[in-house]
Amino acid sequence: MPPATSSSPDPAGRHRAIRRRLHLTPAFHQVDMMGMVHNVQFFYWFEQGRLQIMEELMSLDAAVRLGVAMPVVENQCLYRKPVRYGDPLVLITEHRCLPAWEGRLVFSHSLVHRKLKTEMACGRTTTTLIDTAAGRLVKEWPEDLWQRYLALADGDRHGRGAASPASGRTR
Repeated sequence: MPPATSSSPDPAGRHRAIRRRLHLTPAFHQVDMMGMVHNVQFFYWFEQGRLQIMEELMSLDAAVRLGVAMPVVENQCLYRKPVRYGDPLVLITEHRCLPAWEGRLVFSHSLVHRKLKTEMACGRTTTTLIDTAAGRLVKEWPEDLWQRYLALADGDRHGRGAASPASGRTR
């Protein structure tokens, strides 16, 4: 594992973070009989946001080849406003890079109505990284993977990788 200083805050005191945006529009099959998006759907959207970041780090095929998995160990959601069929939404997922591997990765999620500019829900997902063969926590990331992880945040810090506010598109 690289020394803790390799991912400490930058000179301006900001922590490295990876932030992605994902535009969503609830489909009819995601709505319950009361006309609102079913509560379980929010966790599916959180998963999409989390995977958007993690796929940039390591594809599923690469994870299988390395023999690692990233199970969710905690999921939280605060439902602030009802979300309905067809609502224009944007999911903002952020992950603050850890100064050293602590055995977990935490992702924060904010689901915002694009027209109303209102947060409809927010949540947090915590994952860990395990060696699938041994069924144990990965104690140290391979050096090349750790460097790619830090580079994702550096790309965001230098204006690369994140959605541009004007376009609302991710790269």
